[in-house]
Amino acid sequence: MSKTFTINNIKWDRIWISIYLEEKSLDNNSLNNYAVFIKNSSVQHNTEQHVFKLQPGESKNEFKLNITNPGNCKMLPTGIWELIISETDADGSVDLYSNNYSHLESSLDNIKKFNRQFIYFHNERSYRVQFSNRNGFKIKTSDITLPEQDKKKKLLSIIRRTKNNTAKSILRIIYNSEFLLFHRKPLKKYSGSLLEDNLHKIKKPHILLMSDQSEEMGSNMVALKNALLREGYQPEEALRAVTTKHYNILHWIKTLKKIAWADFIFLDDHSQTTDWLTIKGAVITQLWHAGAGFKSTGYSRFGMPASPAPKSGHRQYSYGIAGSKKIRHFFSEVWGINDEMVLPTGMPRLDEYLNEEYIRKTKDKLYKDYPILCKPVDSDKEKQNNIILFAPTYRGENKRHAYYPYDKLNMDRLYKLCEETNSIIIFKMHPFVEEPVPIPEKYKDRMIDLVKYPNINDLFYISDLLITDYSSNIYEFSLMRKPMLFYAFDIDEYTKERGFHRDYRTNVPGKIVETFDDMINAINKEDFEYEKVEEYIENNFEFTDTHACERIINWIIRGNRPTNIN
Repeated sequence: MSKTFTINNIKWDRIWISIYLEEKSLDNNSLNNYAVFIKNSSVQHNTEQHVFKLQPGESKNEFKLNITNPGNCKMLPTGIWELIISETDADGSVDLYSNNYSHLESSLDNIKKFNRQFIYFHNERSYRVQFSNRNGFKIKTSDITLPEQDKKKKLLSIIRRTKNNTAKSILRIIYNSEFLLFHRKPLKKYSGSLLEDNLHKIKKPHILLMSDQSEEMGSNMVALKNALLREGYQPEEALRAVTTKHYNILHWIKTLKKIAWADFIFLDDHSQTTDWLTIKGAVITQLWHAGAGFKSTGYSRFGMPASPAPKSGHRQYSYGIAGSKKIRHFFSEVWGINDEMVLPTGMPRLDEYLNEEYIRKTKDKLYKDYPILCKPVDSDKEKQNNIILFAPTYRGENKRHAYYPYDKLNMDRLYKLCEETNSIIIFKMHPFVEEPVPIPEKYKDRMIDLVKYPNINDLFYISDLLITDYSSNIYEFSLMRKPMLFYAFDIDEYTKERGFHRDYRTNVPGKIVETFDDMINAINKEDFEYEKVEEYIENNFEFTDTHACERIINWIIRGNRPTNIN
């Protein structure tokens, strides 16, 4: 390769490194016919774990690397990595075993300014990425234990780890024993695709619906359970709230038996159990509730408070689900798995949500149970109140510390708005927020707190406007083709503390307002930027039907995936 390529810029976007190249002799600086790789310089032979291809970026000279999953569904292994570039064949392939590639050099000064440190595991460990220009451009990755200055804290940390590790070791022994006793013997030796091929042949597979977040099923899991029962399957359940409740050893023995017994496991959120327990002999599918959320979570916020460790339960997923192929890369980033492992089945809860008979019955029941929602305005018997649904997400690190800053709402002005626009406001706060909405008694003829109503999706049918912020509830609401308003008063702070794994300002299907006054003005003027809704639906939904559960059963349990999905 005769051309000389130079690295002229490096940028970080959370867990992504973007490398920008320059080669002056190329027309328009085009690198379309080239591929960039990183190679572990300490390894003699190219292997799957030591050579990774960078993804093309938005510009022609940009190549991107995800340090939490360069393609192996694991962290970028520790070591010293060289960047190499190779011209691709006509079919786009590259033979790295030939010597037809070049090492990349850097023209950057003070390259150390691009170094990053990702702290995790209760601020006890650090994953580091460092750059060097010595003897060619290199990336060094390391994972170290951080020194603890406070001797008392260090001692307490050791005691806590020892106690936790001992308990987990005992539970692993129990699980492994139960696996030998209760798992299907002919299948236990298989793994990966061999395991899945054999599981598809079972007429009555063992199916486990599992949650570590709640003792009640989420809407996706409820929908899938009902579909499984209709198809003649008999799923087991293991529903717990391990983050907020303590369970005795007998409970753990019973739960681990169900896990050991299962051929297919469906989760509805992050499972703390899978962080320390390696599950064998089962296909694990994540039914995460966020249809197309913007909040950074999982590996998309690696190194931030409450982010996962390099090895976590997310790495055990065989599949996750999403609403569309166009957005599945957002989900794979969160879970630290590859794009093709995220199947665009659609969300199970949409099957019921889009059912016309269910919609009719639900609206009738809501109007009957909550007369305020259908009360005529004054003497005009034909005109009904407009219904505004206020449903933001929570603030705070997690469920234990969740809150909403109600001081950002002026109840007097909201009530005046209701009078002026013939409106009713429904407050539906995130389930994590325990503090009730401070609605003055005198305003309860036009304001109602429905935080205890079980299913927010039901409220979408009767709402004329959704006001939210960073919540994933926009996913289902968009299908009602009604306007949305985004009251993002803390967008800069939220971006720094929580972050987004999609560009918030360019992806929300409605107008963003950052002050209470702007929110009131937008409602009065009906300025919602409604034209963004159809574009959002087109980008986020592969299917808008009532067959998501059917696809999950056919594609995952029966193995009948369409060729374009495989």
